[in-house]
Amino acid sequence: MKNFRLLTITHKTANINHIGQYIPTVNSDPKALATRLHQIKEHFQMEELLYMATCNRLTFFFIREEPSTENFVLDLFSRLHPGIPIHCLGGVQDVIARYNGVDCVRHLFEVAASLDSLVVGEREILRQIREAYEFCQQEKLSGDQIRLIMKMAIPTAKEVYTRTKIGENNVSVVSLAVLQMLQHEPPKDAKFLVIGAGQTNALVIKLLGNKGYSNFTIFNRSLKKATYLASQVNGKAYTLDQLSEYQQPFDVLICCTRADRPTITDEVYQQIIGKDTQTKIIVDLGVPGDVHPKVVQNNEVHYVEIESLRRLAEENLARRMNEVEAASEIVGERIEEFRQNVRQRRVERALATIPSKVKGVSDRALNGVFKKEIQSLDPTSKELLERVVSYMEKKYISIPMMVAREVVEEELNREKEEKK
Repeated sequence: MKNFRLLTITHKTANINHIGQYIPTVNSDPKALATRLHQIKEHFQMEELLYMATCNRLTFFFIREEPSTENFVLDLFSRLHPGIPIHCLGGVQDVIARYNGVDCVRHLFEVAASLDSLVVGEREILRQIREAYEFCQQEKLSGDQIRLIMKMAIPTAKEVYTRTKIGENNVSVVSLAVLQMLQHEPPKDAKFLVIGAGQTNALVIKLLGNKGYSNFTIFNRSLKKATYLASQVNGKAYTLDQLSEYQQPFDVLICCTRADRPTITDEVYQQIIGKDTQTKIIVDLGVPGDVHPKVVQNNEVHYVEIESLRRLAEENLARRMNEVEAASEIVGERIEEFRQNVRQRRVERALATIPSKVKGVSDRALNGVFKKEIQSLDPTSKELLERVVSYMEKKYISIPMMVAREVVEEELNREKEEKK
């Protein structure tokens, strides 16, 4: 595990509204993203790579002999964002966290178990990390070692949710936003203007639907995605460039796009509200923000945005601290199991040539060294000899592997005793 490396930018290291600027523009294009990640993997001679980007997290886990120096980090992000001058990326060194060796595994386990989330205990991250792994596996960016990590990380997360209360009364970032919005008591027939048709807004609409709201108008760059989401709630769909022409009354504006600059400027906002002076509710879940600060400054609005959810998340963390400690113990136990699995896997790879070598010895004996003697045997004797040889082959293969596993187990048990 000494070659395990992990680089990450999260809500703990950076302003959550600024994390989006470090996520590449090709992130929404799977083919283009895979091409860029392969280029990065090849250039830096990474054995394997796992990449994950969410609204509040950007993570690179990779296997590489050379450590992740500051120059390496800068070079990596300049290749992740080839269109941005390298001097403009200097700030990344101040917001990135680095892990090496077993600490990489611990971090991934804690991420999967939602111990490192903005809202501890939210299960959405488990889906995100699973999808990130499936993408990297499908694109042949990851390999056997990352497979072993994920094979234990996901069950570990499920065990944490089962054995502790960390997931009870779960409140995700989206749920927090909806709850804060509901404090302003929008009527059940409230009209919702939804900007963006991604997963975040889909979750918002689902939660609102569960609360009895049903009047949604959706704008998105892709009309196809807007239409699909609108069809789930019997809503209306438009392209984003039609927004400035939209002048129907609304009560709540919900925004979450992947734009690198505000989608709702004060000019656009004035166009869509027209002469309507009613106080609006604005929920801005974009990273970076989709609503320009002037909209909030110049208009009567109740404003909900991700950064304001930090306080709620911190209160949630304080209430669940005892569960975090219990969950951390589970993670620690599973890391020890993972260490054992890694050693056993390393032994298995080292012994992988034994079957072919044993088979080669048998073939030379039967078809070379003792060929004449075997030819003189009667059919019954030949069949018996082949059965004996086949039995011996299996035993010669299994014995060293079994002994190797026992040695690994004894070594790990000895280490545990020494720690006590």
